[in-house]
Amino acid sequence: MEEHAGRSCQSCGMPMQSEADFGTEADGTRSNDYCTYCYQNGAFTDPGITIDAMAEKGGAIFAQMYDIPPEKAREFCKEQLSSLKRWSGREVPSCGSCGMPLAQDEDAGTEADGSRSAHYCIHCYRDGAFTEPGLTKDGAVEKYAPMMAAHLEMPLERAREMVGYYLSTLPRWQE
Repeated sequence: MEEHAGRSCQSCGMPMQSEADFGTEADGTRSNDYCTYCYQNGAFTDPGITIDAMAEKGGAIFAQMYDIPPEKAREFCKEQLSSLKRWSGREVPSCGSCGMPLAQDEDAGTEADGSRSAHYCIHCYRDGAFTEPGLTKDGAVEKYAPMMAAHLEMPLERAREMVGYYLSTLPRWQE
């Protein structure tokens, strides 16, 4: 697995999967937090943008890519953005299996010793093991896509595409 596998921009949420996706710091080094579209040379490319304006931009992309009604796409984007470092003031980790934000302690799964998992949510991971150990990525797509289609009022096939792509960025499903 590459060092940056599963990393998302902490401003817009875009998965950063190749070196070209990462923004740069003032000294020219790679930013580990922000993508090239949001952050260059140590500064945000649009420093005055609000979370609502960012959700508008992202929502338009999601609406077009996945046939989501524009208002639903904007709402979804704003919900996703709210857990990112630029907007929440801290980096909120997400489950490496389903992507759920681990915003509060009770969201975290548990390790075998009872401690909180830093990597997986309570729905996916308990007592040091996955709650569905035989679940494949394709099975997860089939499980989550109908919920996403209903929530976002989008076609099921497009939800399958969206969920499949997103899951492929998460550590549990890296090949």
